[in-house]
Amino acid sequence: MATKQSHGQSMLLTIGQASKILGVSEVTLRQWTDEGKIKAFVAPGGHRRYYESELREFMGPERRVHGIKDVVAQMELAPAIESEIAHTHFADTVWYSKLDQDSKAKLADLGRRLHRLAIMYISKQRKQDETMQLAKEAGQEFGAYLAEIGLSLTDAIEAFLLHRSPLVNAVTALVKKRESMNERAAEALPLITQITDAVLLALVEAYQSHSTHRK
Repeated sequence: MATKQSHGQSMLLTIGQASKILGVSEVTLRQWTDEGKIKAFVAPGGHRRYYESELREFMGPERRVHGIKDVVAQMELAPAIESEIAHTHFADTVWYSKLDQDSKAKLADLGRRLHRLAIMYISKQRKQDETMQLAKEAGQEFGAYLAEIGLSLTDAIEAFLLHRSPLVNAVTALVKKRESMNERAAEALPLITQITDAVLLALVEAYQSHSTHRK
C-alpha cells in the first residue's frame, strides 16, 4: 500500500505501483533504478519504494511514456509520406512514368491498404491471425498486379519496400527513444516487420505464379 512520507508530502509507492504510473514493467523499472535513472528508497526488508513526485518529474513532457496510441499516431502520418514517394522516387523511374493514371491510383490504393492493415495488426483492432490473412491476400493482389502491368520482380520489390519504409520509419522514430516507451508500444516494430514480411513473401509468390501463367 502506498504511504505518505516526507519529500514534499509525496506518496511513497511500491515498485508495482511505480511501474504502473510509468507504464513499464517491474523488470524495466528495476533496470532503470540500477542504471541510476530513477532513485529508489530501500525500505526495511530490502524492498524498493519510489516517491511519486520523482516519478512525475522523470516522466516530464520530454520523457513522457509513449504508448501504442502514440505509435499509431506516428503511423497515420505515413500516407502523406507515401504521396511524396510517388512524386519523388517513383517519378524518376522508367516503369512508373509508363503507367497510366488508373495504374498509379491502383498502386496508391494498395499502399494505403497495407498501411491500414499494419495499424490494425499492431493495435489489435481485430484478431491478429485474421489481420495477417488479410495482409497476405493484399500481398498476393499486389504481386499479381505488379506482374500484370509488366514490372520486373526487382522493381516490384522496390515498389513494396518504398511503401513499407514510411511505416517502419514512423515506428523507429519512437523506438529510438525506447526508454520512454511502454512494453506494448515497444513491440510495434517487430510486429510491423512480421506483417510486412508476410506481405512481401505473398507478393513474390503471387508475382512468380502470375508470371508463369502468362508465359
